[in-house]
Amino acid sequence: MHKNWASFPKTILATVVTAVLPACATNVGTVNQAAAPAIATPAPLPLPALSTPEQPSTVVMPKTGNTCISNVAFPNFPRQYQERMQKIACHLQERDGLPASYVIPALQDASFNARAVALMTPAPPSATPAPPSPWWRYRNHFLRQNRLNQGVQFWRDHAVLLQAVGQKYGVPGSILMGILNIETGFGSFQGGFSVLNSNLSLALALPGRRRFFLHQTAETLKLAQRLGVPPGTLQGSQAGAMGMSQFLASSYLRYGVTWNDPPGGPMPNLWQSPADVLASTANFFRGHGWQPGQPVLGRVSGDRGADVASFLQGKHPLAQLRAAGIQPETASRLPGSTPVGLLRLQTERGPTLFIAYPNFYAIMGYNPSTYYSATVWAYAEAIKRVING
Repeated sequence: MHKNWASFPKTILATVVTAVLPACATNVGTVNQAAAPAIATPAPLPLPALSTPEQPSTVVMPKTGNTCISNVAFPNFPRQYQERMQKIACHLQERDGLPASYVIPALQDASFNARAVALMTPAPPSATPAPPSPWWRYRNHFLRQNRLNQGVQFWRDHAVLLQAVGQKYGVPGSILMGILNIETGFGSFQGGFSVLNSNLSLALALPGRRRFFLHQTAETLKLAQRLGVPPGTLQGSQAGAMGMSQFLASSYLRYGVTWNDPPGGPMPNLWQSPADVLASTANFFRGHGWQPGQPVLGRVSGDRGADVASFLQGKHPLAQLRAAGIQPETASRLPGSTPVGLLRLQTERGPTLFIAYPNFYAIMGYNPSTYYSATVWAYAEAIKRVING
């Protein structure tokens, strides 16, 4: 058992996000780049229980075929979803290799969460859509003084750890802090939804995302097995993201690491262990192409009349931007063949051009929003200025 699991309290205070926050390691869809989401009042968040894994059900479950058990009722789901739930049960057994003795009781204990579906359902298109909120408003929500104060305290508490993780994985501690700031306010709000319930409900009610959330359902069940807890005890966001860094179950299983423990050792604790959280988040970045020592964004010093419109879509060799007179304020030593993007973001001074380097796109592996990735960078720069005086 992980050394930190044994000290888990029964609950921690958490804040339930009332709108779809930019979710780390989720990639559940394009983030709304409008105003920053509102946050509700704190509510108790149960952490995974420390009981032994669920025992096989003694309920007699009839077979509908030679390979899976599915012809059973799922009492906590609406009637219109019963047939679909049976198909999901069969899919989890046949496609994901999970035993019926584990799948059926887990799904019968789960329940449909209409609130998660409502929060994750895109708003219908409007005949007169509102203009998007500028990036600087989104950014400033996460750079408020209380967020900077939280970052300073986190740095003081974990300075040695941040430096050690940065040295091992090549990801600066300030960037990792930018993630924790946006995702959960350094762990202060981690979500109060049952991850299994959310994934199942979204797989049922959002046909366009069915395959994605069905996969996350399977990964959630596998994760619960690995952690040795009942599946229904895993808590997170309405999108199924968990812990201080808001990992989906698939990311938890693929990139989660226990700090300084050998491969194949105990499972990481991404709810309460800052060491495991920082190492796992850095490992995620490394798996998405993070290049140690390279920049993230560079503000353009001037375009000298260049036709920047042709560079605002896709990526281009850095040498092409330089040849067009698009130079960053801070020069880099990257080769001219480096693929980079050109962004036009609204700051307080109006439309501002930035060169987006490969590390910017590594952050976008966490969340595909340019607003999100730019804000991670902006917070990292701001917290360094505060800490360094």
